[in-house]
This record gives sequence, structure tokens and C-alpha cells, in this order.
Amino acid sequence: MLYPILVENYVWFGLALLCITWFTRQHKPKTRTNLMYGYGMLIVVGFLLALDWVAGVIFGLIVLELGRTFKQWLDKKERQIKQ
Repeated sequence: MLYPILVENYVWFGLALLCITWFTRQHKPKTRTNLMYGYGMLIVVGFLLALDWVAGVIFGLIVLELGRTFKQWLDKKERQIKQ
């Protein structure tokens, strides 16, 4: 059920990945720039070649970016509790 939604909204999920990367990688601009270029190339090549499976990859990258941010937040809270 999720896969047809991803394929139908491919461009929006691609733009969401770029926006999420922009905001979650603010502290390391060099890494952010490299990831933005890489993700942008992945999105464009997948769209131009009509590779539907790239929609799943984009969704996975969104989950990884948000999961990394959530883990940092949890680690921060854990350090606060230990003090």
C-alpha cells in the first residue's frame, strides 16, 4: 500500500528529502552540500529513467535522516537525565 503512494508522489518525496537534509545537517555544511548533490542526482536520474524503485530508496533515506536526528535528541535527553 505504501509503494504506490511513493511512486505517485515521487517528486514530492524527493523534495521532502532535500528539505529534510537541509535542516537536519545544518551543523556540517560540507557534508550537507555533498549529500544534497548526491540526493539530487539520485532523484533526477531515477525520475528521468522512470525507475520506480528509487521512490523506495528516497523514502528509506528520509527515514534514515529523521532517525539520525531523533537518535541525537534521545542521546541529548539521556545525558540530561544522567546529570
